[in-house]
Amino acid sequence: MIKLPSVQNLTSAIQRVIQRLPWVVLVAAAKALLLITLIETPRTDEPTHNLLVRLAFLLFLALPLLLSVRLVAERRRWSQAVQLGAVVAVVVLLIGYFFTMNETPIQRDYYRFGLFMVSAHLLVSFAPFVGYNKPHGFWEFNKTLFIQILTATLYAGTLYIGLIIAIETVRFLFDVDYPFRIEADLFVLIFSFFHTLLFLSGIPERLDQLDEISEYPKGLKLFTQYVLLPLEVVYLIILYVYSAQILIQWRLPEGGVAYLVVAFSVAGILALLLLYPLRSSAEERWIRLFARRFHLALLPLIVLLFVGIYRRIGDYGITENRYLVGILAVWLLGITFYLLFSKRDDIRLIPLTLCLISFAIAIGPWSIFGLSRQSQANRFRDLLAKYQLLNNQQQLEGRAAVPPGDYDHLQSIVRYFRDRGETATLQPFFAQLPTRNNPTTLANAMEVRLRNSLSVKAIPGEASRTLNFSTRSAPNEIYALDINGYGTMWLFNVYGEQRMEQNGWMIQPTGNGRNLTVYRGTTQVASWDIATRLAELEQEYGTSSYEVDPAQLVFSFQDQAHSLRLVLRSAARNGDTYSYEGILLRK
Repeated sequence: MIKLPSVQNLTSAIQRVIQRLPWVVLVAAAKALLLITLIETPRTDEPTHNLLVRLAFLLFLALPLLLSVRLVAERRRWSQAVQLGAVVAVVVLLIGYFFTMNETPIQRDYYRFGLFMVSAHLLVSFAPFVGYNKPHGFWEFNKTLFIQILTATLYAGTLYIGLIIAIETVRFLFDVDYPFRIEADLFVLIFSFFHTLLFLSGIPERLDQLDEISEYPKGLKLFTQYVLLPLEVVYLIILYVYSAQILIQWRLPEGGVAYLVVAFSVAGILALLLLYPLRSSAEERWIRLFARRFHLALLPLIVLLFVGIYRRIGDYGITENRYLVGILAVWLLGITFYLLFSKRDDIRLIPLTLCLISFAIAIGPWSIFGLSRQSQANRFRDLLAKYQLLNNQQQLEGRAAVPPGDYDHLQSIVRYFRDRGETATLQPFFAQLPTRNNPTTLANAMEVRLRNSLSVKAIPGEASRTLNFSTRSAPNEIYALDINGYGTMWLFNVYGEQRMEQNGWMIQPTGNGRNLTVYRGTTQVASWDIATRLAELEQEYGTSSYEVDPAQLVFSFQDQAHSLRLVLRSAARNGDTYSYEGILLRK
């Protein structure tokens, strides 16, 4: 069980942390201060906000890197001059990294930061043990880090909840209006600074003596043996049943199965790592037997993983997530063979290889960004060339009818680059685009050009099972709804044949939502064929678009007694069932 220290012991432990790790504590304090400043800085001040985000990236990375330097220095007994030189080297690297980021961080910057964070934190786990053949000491060190994270989170969470209750009590009793975002600021202060101090206070000071510890936490063994491993067996059975279904039906697996296999594999390896010291115990021989059976059982699932990610890449090209899953598949295969056939079972290789991979795929021409960007651009070019829509200058020209799947794929590639702020990659395929260097403006113009050059052709015998249309991201985002002369505005959201009633009026979908009928009492006033309108939108937009012209989802009815206008904000079909969200205006 986790032993909770007293307040006095905790205070003295924090004092020792400040003396032992001054640079790390200083970075933790600076990070908390910077994050509070970021929270209090209005988003309207975009340059300042973006600068603070980039500086926060540096401080988040500086903390584990400086901690690694200090731990290695303690283990190898570096002189003060060598330690200072290592700290300076870290600072220089971080300054260089700062200037590689865009002034306005885009998705690529966040991805790269995430990979560097993974690499930096993994570095902490093994850096002090490089060059020392002390696998048990390595395990003890990481077990201590794991328990310290749980302990620090428990303390910090309890403190935060208690203070929030006190703050809200003062606000309620004394009607106090705090002039700043106190809840968010307090969260940052506790979880970015206090949590870090608590975590650091439990890091062992004599790493060279950890290999001599033989005690194994009973609670950890019970948790792993009776909770984690049984769950692994359940998920293993589920994945094997799914594999059998694939073989019986003789079809390729869904691409999403790759994420399930990765999660299962990582959880299984974690469980075996937690039991690592017991593998040689005569009383726990089942652990070594289970480990071998687990790795053997993992091999067919890794094949399933390769097939699943191969299908996704083959259908839609490489993206950052698919690249990561593909790399993890290769890593899993390698580490599984190593643990199966190697006699050493050096568990340090697990964080070491993951650290190197995380760092390597974040930089260089082989990075997840470069390969993903090139893959999507090549698929865009190949699809246009397939329908002879490229002229001699390799620019969009002409008109063609394409299947719904290819139409959606072309539009999704444009959105892929728009979401990443990299629409300039597709600019060579278009002539005379807007001169504003704004990714959203360029992407909207590209989608309009594609809609003008493409029409969706129906495939005989094949109907789209899912349609999804919305006006939320239409180029003319500001849509003025004329309510002049109408006395009532009725907001509604219906699914299938779900009906809505209000003040004697009723909206009644029929035919699973194919038609929308309005009644006054028991008298039918108006009826609109929604299914036909969605079929028309499919011809223009494909099976999905959030940029439908709002005028195309407006329906009107007028007779001597009634005047109605139906304005849909979104409309969808899933199988044979339709759903809508919109406004009904009536006089």
